Amino acid sequence: MKQLLLITTLLVSIATQLVAQSIKVDADIRSRAEYRDGFQEPLADSLNPAFVNNLRTKLNLSYASEKVKAKVSLLDTRTFGKTAVANTGQGVGILEAWGEYNFTPAFSFAIGRQGLEYDDKRLFSYNNWSNTPGAHDLVLLKYNAKTWNIHFGSAYNNTGDGNFEAITPYTLTYKTLNFLRSEVNFGVISASALWINDSYQSGAENNIITSYRNTVGGNVWITNKKNPFTFLATGYYQFGHDKTDKKLNAYLLALNAQQKLNNTYSLKIGGDVFSGSANSIEAGTSTTFNKLYGTNHSFNGSIEYWRNVPTQGLVDVYAGATAKLFPKFDINLTYHYFATKQAIDADGTKSIGSEIDITANYAVNEQFAVQGGWSTYFTNKGSDILKKKIDVDTRFPQWAYISLTFKPSFID
Repeated sequence: MKQLLLITTLLVSIATQLVAQSIKVDADIRSRAEYRDGFQEPLADSLNPAFVNNLRTKLNLSYASEKVKAKVSLLDTRTFGKTAVANTGQGVGILEAWGEYNFTPAFSFAIGRQGLEYDDKRLFSYNNWSNTPGAHDLVLLKYNAKTWNIHFGSAYNNTGDGNFEAITPYTLTYKTLNFLRSEVNFGVISASALWINDSYQSGAENNIITSYRNTVGGNVWITNKKNPFTFLATGYYQFGHDKTDKKLNAYLLALNAQQKLNNTYSLKIGGDVFSGSANSIEAGTSTTFNKLYGTNHSFNGSIEYWRNVPTQGLVDVYAGATAKLFPKFDINLTYHYFATKQAIDADGTKSIGSEIDITANYAVNEQFAVQGGWSTYFTNKGSDILKKKIDVDTRFPQWAYISLTFKPSFID
């Protein structure tokens, strides 16, 4: 933390010498304590639940003028106790670092390491829930008009600053990424279209295999502050080849509807269908949809049993209710029923259990907020098969957390 404090002092010192209206220096300090008694998978009786507390610190420096925008975001994440009291040093890394130039009020380009977040964060997300949120090294062209916008992004990755192309596969993340997204607004109805082409490498030295995957689709949603009903329909199709160079033929369909009953209560209902591969499918073909670079925590259950879609696909039907009991306090309860799209075994098993999630939020003020939650999962034969817990005695799955978030603004 000493390193982060020195950087903060330096940035504030520099910022005070610049135009105050164009500089913003703020931070996001979050401490999240978790009780993990079957988080992400059932816990064997022979093991004890874990209690962990993680601290994530983000320091943001933003600049904006008529022609130029820029942002530098530093990230430090640690588990309580991992660093000794006598701190021997902990690395602070760059989460975001980009510059943007406005050719016109509507047309601009940005280059550098930057977070991407579109639509409901399903395929592209900052992944703010995670203690290690994500960003991409790319060039981003933007055209933002009043009722229509279009973004094009492109990335090409290497492991180092070399003078010739590597003779071994690049495996840190995707080798290339290109995407094109457009959104149009018709008043209460909006629609978006998205095409993503990413490539991954595999193979051996001097025998690199590059596999290209395409994802196309979009969203249609209805939103109106005067209308308490909102609706979102999502559809994506994946084709090409997956990371292992299998031929890909997969899809995702999703619906979500929310109804505000009054100023206190609202209801939601929805479902996700991810295509999957049958156990007998030919070895060179996959019909399992990949979630790409979206957030895992916001979909398919907070306990994250299905943060990765099972090979056999996933069906998630859910319903929930939110109560805003006070202006700064709300509580949400959601029930999920899960199944696979294809049978898991020769008996035709598809059901893989259900889940209950409870989340409460209390915004004390603009600089301090508290969030807490509890989740449990009801396992069955199907979930035991997928989680490899057949004939294993496990504890009753539950997970709970409390998160404290501080957002001080040093210069605004």
